[in-house]
Amino acid sequence: MPAIDHLERDDMSETTERTTILPAANLLHAKSVAIVGASPKGNWPNLLFHSLKAAEFPGNVFLINPNYEELWDAPCYPSLEALPEPPEHLLMLVPSRAVIPTLKTAAPLGVKAATIYSAGFGEGTDPTSHERGRELAEFCEESGIVCCGPNCMGAASVNQRMMTYAQRQPLLKPGPVAAVFQSGGSLGNWMKGAAERGVGFSYAISSGNEVSLDVVDYMSFLIDNDETKIILLMVEGIRRPKMFLETAARALEKDKPVIVVKLGRSEMGKRQAISHTGSLAGDDEVFSAACDRYGMVRCHSLEDLTEMTLAFLPGRRPRGGRAAIVVNSGGMKGILLDHIEEVGIELATLSEASNAALRPLIPDDLVVENPLECGVAGFGNENTFAEIVRIHAEDDGVDLLAIHGELPRFGEKRNPELLKNISRSIDKPIVAHARSTYSLMDESRAFQEASEIPHLQGIKATLRALNGLGAYGQRRRVGIPEVPAADGSPEDLEGAAWQEQLAACGLTPPKEAVADTPGEAAARAVEMGFPVVLKLQSEEVVHKTEVGGVVLGLDSAERVEQAGTQLLSKGPAGSKLLVQEMVGGTEVILGARVDPQYGPFVMVGLGGIFVEVLKDVALRLLPATTEDAKAMLRELKGYRILEGVRGQKPRDVDALVRAITGLSGLFAAHRAHLSDLEINPLIVKEAGAGVAAVDVRIVRYA
Repeated sequence: MPAIDHLERDDMSETTERTTILPAANLLHAKSVAIVGASPKGNWPNLLFHSLKAAEFPGNVFLINPNYEELWDAPCYPSLEALPEPPEHLLMLVPSRAVIPTLKTAAPLGVKAATIYSAGFGEGTDPTSHERGRELAEFCEESGIVCCGPNCMGAASVNQRMMTYAQRQPLLKPGPVAAVFQSGGSLGNWMKGAAERGVGFSYAISSGNEVSLDVVDYMSFLIDNDETKIILLMVEGIRRPKMFLETAARALEKDKPVIVVKLGRSEMGKRQAISHTGSLAGDDEVFSAACDRYGMVRCHSLEDLTEMTLAFLPGRRPRGGRAAIVVNSGGMKGILLDHIEEVGIELATLSEASNAALRPLIPDDLVVENPLECGVAGFGNENTFAEIVRIHAEDDGVDLLAIHGELPRFGEKRNPELLKNISRSIDKPIVAHARSTYSLMDESRAFQEASEIPHLQGIKATLRALNGLGAYGQRRRVGIPEVPAADGSPEDLEGAAWQEQLAACGLTPPKEAVADTPGEAAARAVEMGFPVVLKLQSEEVVHKTEVGGVVLGLDSAERVEQAGTQLLSKGPAGSKLLVQEMVGGTEVILGARVDPQYGPFVMVGLGGIFVEVLKDVALRLLPATTEDAKAMLRELKGYRILEGVRGQKPRDVDALVRAITGLSGLFAAHRAHLSDLEINPLIVKEAGAGVAAVDVRIVRYA
């Protein structure tokens, strides 16, 4: 029988979020700007004015400050009303207390947008700041003016030559990449490095506090923007998770990869941690599951973001993540092998025909395998190397390729034709990669562009980029599955109907019986056969092991009766005893839960009652398909335990996969009534013997 807890639905309710999309084009495509608070005493006004001039912004740039008649050889006006024409976009370099009064003056003039650089609109704990933030949000909604920020560093619309980013930057090369960072300083730092690596931009946006325009608004604009092919995000939090996922789905449909760096590992998702599932699946873990489901590629560092961006730039999409890797030295192969298991890259298995064709192309003392060390003979001969790559590319078991390659530097002269010919001769994604990082020069960038192959740096970053390409290609191929209807009946969550549902989903419990007294428990154990497990059964006891409510391996009626007496003495009045057959195997936790931001998800982890110590878990949003379940298990650090190690026989992984998908469907059907459904432990028996759902706990909404 399942243990049942109750949770007030209000505790898990979603906050109401805005469903409209604000016109980011009003800000990013403005035809005129005014620098409000222009002054020679501050660095930012000077920088913004000269950045716009250096970029040759084609519209008018007005300066506003009543203390000056002229600045930087341009007229300076005392107020917005004094301008010869109303500007479309205000660059607000005034104290926070002056921002809203200025905007109230601007609205009747026809101003459409503002970038608010100052802070003091909701940060920290100052009630005045929070009130000012609320007032600004209300004003923007009423007036129709859209704002970037507050507390931001502005933006760059590269093709429109509008540079309103308040940090010194090189003139960005036009290109297909758009970046939206909630951290303005991080955006500037990252852009410099990415530009050095040859990345070209359509837009770069520092979104700040997002009182008006937020990540969803910018994403929606960029998805519809023909200049943009790749969308990069650096976020601390998502204000509108439902709209965020809907927008991500639209990006996937239009084949515009969304690559995300997310900061902050919040504990918010653990506040309702009645179950192990709730305590293990915090905001960050569920966000990763949402990225996986909606085809967003998650990066864990800005360094990875650069390599991932370069890998996506050519626009080729693999069917999956089976990678073939070709290197020229044993040392590099050794480094690769050290990191492949850690990163979790899926190596392609080449056909016998491909292996036979490769054999005469590499030295006899080298092994034909993936990764392939082709040696100096293969790497040094252009025709031979091209043939090695072609054989890999034409193998049906290969989805994408990585070949060793560094860009020329310090005046080194090399012909990019070989790599360009290789790239054009295949239709699968291909990247070149180096052992470590290095700086680029003009000849490096020119070679990379002419070779038509992105050159990545660092082994682990390259492997993660291959994983990102593969995951995106796979999601593009299979699409985003719909969550089944929540059509389960609450009456089916108890008794024989519940047991039948569990069994139908591959979650068969062990033999068990409930007893009111120790004597009755002993009688049921005799009928069941020894050894047995005895458990304290009470709705008030959430985790039985934490109160000493489980006794294992009881092999006689006398021991059952003694243990039953002790257990009932620990429990509250009305407690019962659960007698179960003793089942041997590997302990797994299997759980499903409703996340207040991203919806229902399923989790699997190794360790059973020790799962919170081991923290070896994997998550997916519902519904979890068979492929999802297999991928989740492969993500577990202890997956080899299921395969059989140190003399242990392999476990019934197929039955475990059925249990994961079964739980997914079962919870999806009943999610209107349940917050959590958890099986801990689920015992995975030897291969072919199935699984046993030893302890099932459900958490109903009250």
